[in-house]
Amino acid sequence: METDFIDIRIVSLEDDLMVASPRDPTLFYVYLKLSATPPPLWQHHFRNSRKVSRHPRWREAWIDRKFIIVECLTDELEKYHLNDLKQDIAQANKAFREYARQQAHAEKQKENMHHGEREKLREMKGRLNFD
Repeated sequence: METDFIDIRIVSLEDDLMVASPRDPTLFYVYLKLSATPPPLWQHHFRNSRKVSRHPRWREAWIDRKFIIVECLTDELEKYHLNDLKQDIAQANKAFREYARQQAHAEKQKENMHHGEREKLREMKGRLNFD
């Protein structure tokens, strides 16, 4: 898991997909394409990084398949949201990578334990008498 994960990043603005927000007609759903579809746990870390607003122009953003959708005024994207989103993505990448590292370590410990127990059985096998 750890070695397979490649950091997710924003690769493009998908202007063809932009639509008016159904909640506020002055705002738009702006689609930013990601380098990969993030796993559910990565998405969880991304949502956590977005919980605290950093400035008065803070807008809602969420993941939908291979996109981040941010509800905003179009001129706010460049001024505020792109840098915020890059920070949130970096935080999610870091948190996901740490989780993957911990999982890989736990898996290695489990493997080592099973290997040790198997060795004990092999040693015991030579001493056992089944007659």
